[in-house]
Formats: sequence, C-alpha cells, structure tokens
Amino acid sequence: MANITYKCPTCGGDMGFDAATQSWRCIYCDEVFTLEQLDAAGRNTIDETKIEKHKELDEDEKATAVSTDGTIGKNLVQYKCSHCGAEIITDRATAATICVFCGNPIIMTEQIVGGFSPKYVIPFHIDKSKVMEEFKKFSKKPLTPKDFDCDKIVDKMQGIYLPFWLYSGHLSGRMTAEGVNKKNYQRNGNSYTDYEYYNVVRAGELDFEKVPVDASSKTDNDAMDSIEPYDFKDLKPFNIGYLAGYLAERYDEDDNTCRPRAEERMINTGLDELKKTCNYNEITVSNYDHDLKITNCDYALMPAWLLYTKYKDKDYLFAMNGQTGKFIGNLPIDYVKLLLFSGIPGILAFIIMMILL
Repeated sequence: MANITYKCPTCGGDMGFDAATQSWRCIYCDEVFTLEQLDAAGRNTIDETKIEKHKELDEDEKATAVSTDGTIGKNLVQYKCSHCGAEIITDRATAATICVFCGNPIIMTEQIVGGFSPKYVIPFHIDKSKVMEEFKKFSKKPLTPKDFDCDKIVDKMQGIYLPFWLYSGHLSGRMTAEGVNKKNYQRNGNSYTDYEYYNVVRAGELDFEKVPVDASSKTDNDAMDSIEPYDFKDLKPFNIGYLAGYLAERYDEDDNTCRPRAEERMINTGLDELKKTCNYNEITVSNYDHDLKITNCDYALMPAWLLYTKYKDKDYLFAMNGQTGKFIGNLPIDYVKLLLFSGIPGILAFIIMMILL
C-alpha cells in the first residue's frame, strides 16, 4: 500500500500517538499500548517491496487540483486512503496526514524509507487541548480586533512533524579586539568619566553536537528558530508509530543546502563565547579568524503546532514547540482601540491637572 494506518491489536480500531501519555491510544476502545507492545504485534514493520507509489496528476488535474488535507504547496500528488478508499491530494513532501473524509491517520511510507528515512524523532509532548488553551490566552489581548475569531480558528491548529538536519562539528577561533572600561566619579560637584583601553586577544576551541536547521522550504526559518530550543533528552530513534495521528513532512532541502545556516550559527556562537571571557564595559572586535569542520549530519523530525490564518488580506503565522510549549506569533491590531488606549493616559493627566488648578 502507498500508506499505512495504525490498527488497535484489541478491537482493530484506528490508533494515534497520545502526547499526554507517550503511548498509542485506540479512539474506539480507548486501549493504550506502548511502543514495545506495538512492535511485538507487528504494527511497526514496513515491507519496502510492497510500497505502492503516489499517483502523479496529469496536466489538467494539476491546473485544478486543490490540497484536500490542509497542506500548503503547489507540487501536489495523489494518494488513496487505505481505510475508506478516498483520493487524497497532498503536497509531494507530505509524510503523514489525516484523511479529511474518514478522519483516519495515514502515513505515506514511501516518504520515510530509503534516503528519506529519519534517524531520530522527538515525539509530541504537548497535546491539542493544551495548545488551544495557550492560543486563546495569547490571542485575547486588549488590542485584538473583535472580529478576529480566536475560538473559531484555533481548531485549525495542526500538529506536524517538521524535518530538521542536525549538524555536529568542531570550531577553532581567534579574536582580536579592543576592550574599554569606564569609571565614573564626582569631583568638586562635577561628573567625570575615565576610560581605560586594552588590547584583547582570545582563542579557543568548541565542539558542537546536533545543531538544528529546519529542512522544509515551506516553513518560515525565523519562526522555526524562534520556537527553539528542543531538548534532546527526548530524542529517540525514529519509529513510524510516532507519526500516527499527526501531519508530517519529509525534507525538500538537502543537508548541503541547509549547511550554511548551521555553519553561521556555530561561527557566531564561537565568537559570542570568546566575548564572554572578556570582563570589560565594552568590547569591539577588530578581527575574528575561525576554522570550522562539520563532522556529522543526521536527519530528524521535530514536533510543532502550526496555524496559518488570514485576517483582512494579511497572513498570520502562529507556532508552538510541540515538546516544550514555547509559543510565538503576531496578532492583528485594532488601531481604533490602540488610539483609545494610547490617549487615555493623556486624558487622565489633563483631568488631574484641571482638578489641581
């Protein structure tokens, strides 16, 4: 089959990964299973010789095709749900989705085998109820427009495993700089400042392990950087079972394409660490020589909750780290409310002044 679903060993119902219990729960009989129990029942095995490929759309279909599962992208292909037989149109890089016709969680096995097979995964630790609660708190601010329906759009928040490259490397660096210490003092009622200047030389080496860079062209790099860090204590060997019930993407930017971003982060971190060894009021770097060697790169999937929405023709993105709960996003602003809020202090000050006079 082109996709697989997770069936309960007890009743045969559909199962999904439960972030709250870190186990797999049947949506029908509510039975809970561990990864070891699913492995023993043969639920986590893939016969790569029997994987059916996706169907390419013809030119007429491409011109009119619309994604049926909420994924974003123009490079669409077609799958068939193994549960209800419905045709699912999704982005070529989709690795797991939900059938919009029967609600069945589906994993596209061709996207997670061979060269696309991740080495690691961090499972979801934040469930949707917690995400909805935090989003409502975040969005119901005094300046949020009344017609920005937070309760309505929060249901569109999707849990998705995003592809990341994890780079390890070794950096050696040497910094020359000018350090300045300032000393302020009073003399004869006047204020003075003395400056002391120092020539600064620092050198050191630094090892990096698993520096993450998102590997999807469809995600906003700044947003993904903002919901970091991920805690690698929960990093586990990849198992397809963790994808059940969530969306997932495979990488569409290879490790060579993403490598410059990892190198930049390592190089800048090395400079920051050298600066931290300087005990001056100010430090001005004049030269920074460095030698960086990338020693390893692994492919992993990381959990995130994403919501793309539009308000008055402007796009908004809200994102939450699916492991730690770190939340980022920008809300629309009601400028009439803003004007009123900003004017209130001035009005109060005017009233108080009139009373005192």
